[in-house]
Amino acid sequence: MNESSTLNISITKHCQLCDHQEVDFKTGTYCRITNKKPEFYRKCVNAKLDSKLEFEINTINIEYEGILKIKWRTYINCIAFYILGTLLIIAGCYVGLFLFKNWNYGHNYDRYLGYAAVILILGSILFIFPIATKYLSYYINNYKLTKTKKENLDKVLSLYNIKYDIDITFPKKNSDDDYIDVDLKIKK
Repeated sequence: MNESSTLNISITKHCQLCDHQEVDFKTGTYCRITNKKPEFYRKCVNAKLDSKLEFEINTINIEYEGILKIKWRTYINCIAFYILGTLLIIAGCYVGLFLFKNWNYGHNYDRYLGYAAVILILGSILFIFPIATKYLSYYINNYKLTKTKKENLDKVLSLYNIKYDIDITFPKKNSDDDYIDVDLKIKK
């Protein structure tokens, strides 16, 4: 990790991991030892990275791994909705072309087929495609957010020469158990 990437880390990222952090709605984050807003260059000499550190590592990594677990399901859902929408548009166009070639002014079912063609096309454009885009957009936004959190955590920990190994086991899909098993080993 280069020098410039570690200097771009906000001071509050250090404080979020420190046991000395205090938060007040008036002043914001301040240090319990100095009773002042944190001021330091690169790393804090008073930092006590113990209990909050473990909680933050667990939380951020569980979020990150959870987002990675739904990656393929999100892509498959998005592709499936796009295919469904495209097929409905094709079906609507086919019905419309059929009516154009075989229009009979005296039959009510021709009018209903015309409505069906319009509903198929507009339904796809207005409802199916936005659903597909919503799933993909939700995944991309959450992935970027959790990836940034994890990168910031890893940058701060590298400044303090702290490394960790984490093994996360999520519950099975059909299981009633919703407990996430986390095996964390911190190396200081």
